[in-house]
Amino acid sequence: MSKWEIIYDWNVQICFPIEEDNDGYPEGRSCEELFAWPIKENESYFCVESIPFFVKGLSRGDIVQARIVEKNQVHDTEFFEFERLVERGGHNTYRLLVRNSSPKEPELTEKELREMGLMFEVDKKDFFAVDVSHDVDQDEIDDFLIAEAESGRWGLQDGYVKEREPGS
Repeated sequence: MSKWEIIYDWNVQICFPIEEDNDGYPEGRSCEELFAWPIKENESYFCVESIPFFVKGLSRGDIVQARIVEKNQVHDTEFFEFERLVERGGHNTYRLLVRNSSPKEPELTEKELREMGLMFEVDKKDFFAVDVSHDVDQDEIDDFLIAEAESGRWGLQDGYVKEREPGS
């Protein structure tokens, strides 16, 4: 059981810094804005609700610390900036870039991910951020994602994958 009590009455947006890779991707982005729920025990702690597309080393369910950015610095509404990771939430994050131009996509991928008990977000119909919670079979998920990547159906990238215990 978690030691954190999440407040579900309202959420905030937190800006997480990202850097372009050697190919200049993601172009024109210096941060990714993710939704998060406040934590009762500390007013600067939040539980990440969104599934990151670009931020590496972060997953849905992680507890982070963020600070308020002055209203005129980013938006005209209250906005937060990431400071540090407080605690892992036990989820893994993957990114899929669907390469198959089948008329069945992206609906087929959405259906398969749902049937496996996964949460996901989709950008531009071919870019998936996939959340793998601790209560699904990680080996089954890995086998499926890797097999489809090897078949050329999609490109696959880890956003964050927790280290496994020996023998698990």
